[in-house]
Amino acid sequence: MRKGEAKTVVVSLLLLGGGMTIIGIGAHEFLSHGTTGVGGISIANYQAEAEVQRSPAPDFTMPALQGGGSISLSSLRGHVVVLNLWASWCAPCRLEAAGLEATFKAYEGQGVRFLGVDIEDNNAAGRSFVSEFHITYPSIVDPAGRVNFLYRILGLPTTFIIDANGQIRYRFLGYLPANILRPSLDNVLSGKP
Repeated sequence: MRKGEAKTVVVSLLLLGGGMTIIGIGAHEFLSHGTTGVGGISIANYQAEAEVQRSPAPDFTMPALQGGGSISLSSLRGHVVVLNLWASWCAPCRLEAAGLEATFKAYEGQGVRFLGVDIEDNNAAGRSFVSEFHITYPSIVDPAGRVNFLYRILGLPTTFIIDANGQIRYRFLGYLPANILRPSLDNVLSGKP
């Protein structure tokens, strides 16, 4: 091996080792504290904020994650819909899952429907996520990220509130706790702009 090639190999190994160290620290933080971050910074500090929007929600039909068949967004027209895009490998998605399920149960009697979209994920991992967090609302699978494209998603999780007429009213990018989701849902249900 020539001197230049040896130097390239050493630099590549050092970069690889540094990257693996960062991944290891992040994995340790998540496994030991249930959050991601380094130096005590938690993703809970990066909560989503309500971003008011007014645009038609693009329709789609995708296979159901559980139970077979498929689900169309348009089949939920006439109801307020919380559309949550997630993946089993997404740490903030794991953090918000219990709050989304609790909000679903609290608002189901008011005609609110929830629909999860498991983005670019393994079906078995998605079903395991649903089971682990006792999610009872339906989810669809989108292994190619088609819904990402339709909704111009920048990252996961992303959540939308869609009114009964099929108009997007709110978008939340990032970890969405129930205490931020619920007031926005109340606004849509009451017909406030």
